[in-house]
Amino acid sequence: MNASGLLNAHFHEMQADFAAWCALYADDAVMEYPYGAYAGVSSPLKGIGAISKSVKGFLDNVRDFQIEVSKVYRLEGEDAVFAEFTAKATVISTGRPYNQNYILYLLAEGGKIAVLREYFDAPRVITAFQPQLNAGKS
Repeated sequence: MNASGLLNAHFHEMQADFAAWCALYADDAVMEYPYGAYAGVSSPLKGIGAISKSVKGFLDNVRDFQIEVSKVYRLEGEDAVFAEFTAKATVISTGRPYNQNYILYLLAEGGKIAVLREYFDAPRVITAFQPQLNAGKS
């Protein structure tokens, strides 16, 4: 499968069939969140074991998760794409809405996802996922 097909399958299988989603990745794939450290998100994740554990942890803590892809850009000279998308959900542990804009880079090698890099707004992650300090205090 090429990068465009892998991107579509990535978004679909993430929610439909997690085992099939894992199978889209090379065993030694790398997932990176360049701004993740600001939100306490580990990066880089190396290997499908680390990647699947992290993504499953995220998915298990949200409900009504929705993704809307607005643009996909194919790159010339390599089997890769950039995509712009938004995600919406409710965070189970905090009850807060999660609304995020993303830029994603996906590099395919041998019909599998070799590199996936997501850029997102770290303060939105913190606002949605981290418990409020001094909750209930005046």
